[in-house]
Amino acid sequence: MIKFYHKPFSIFLSLNLLIVQIIVATPQKRSGVVNVGYVGESLKGISSSYSNLIRQKMLRLTNQNFYEFHNPVDLADSHSEAVSIVLGYKKDTFIDDLASLSNDANLDYIFVTSLENISDTKDRVMLKGEVVRYNRRANDIYRYEILSYAEDIDLHIKAINEEMVQTIPHSVYGIEKNRKYLVVGMVLVLVFALSQSFGGFGQFLGGNDSDGKKGPEPPPGN
Repeated sequence: MIKFYHKPFSIFLSLNLLIVQIIVATPQKRSGVVNVGYVGESLKGISSSYSNLIRQKMLRLTNQNFYEFHNPVDLADSHSEAVSIVLGYKKDTFIDDLASLSNDANLDYIFVTSLENISDTKDRVMLKGEVVRYNRRANDIYRYEILSYAEDIDLHIKAINEEMVQTIPHSVYGIEKNRKYLVVGMVLVLVFALSQSFGGFGQFLGGNDSDGKKGPEPPPGN
């Protein structure tokens, strides 16, 4: 008898824990969604192969799942003039250009890369420049300076991730995106729980024991 109720009760507890997790996550809506855009690169004296490498690494770095990401291709299509001005990298108006783009595209943070090859030889590429992060709320710029050979770029990517990417406030992007999947999961668990419960209940009414075997039949009458 106790074994009959054990499985449905365990499923019931698991379902309640799942519901509690969703309810606890709900208040995070107050934090809103953080929009982050990567504008692209301003490069000088760098071959197309290294340009593609830098683009891939920066996209992999800035495209995170804890905020709403806007890639450089989409930004260039929707705000071509503002993006072009930012990539022009005019020192006197750079922060104003970033502020203008952030307002037009509704971006809380903007990343942009500026690198130049200063090597005297063709054998190795020496990168000099910076990766910039603009914060619209504070209206300021965080700069990470780079001066190293191209093959050491991963060391800088790691540092940029720790200093500039992981310090961006997390939004409810992941929770809101996946909430419908959690609901579907709850429905599937509930259906499974009910099927197990009614199946076991049918066995119980039919006189089967907990192992699904029938009990001993009474001896035939004389």
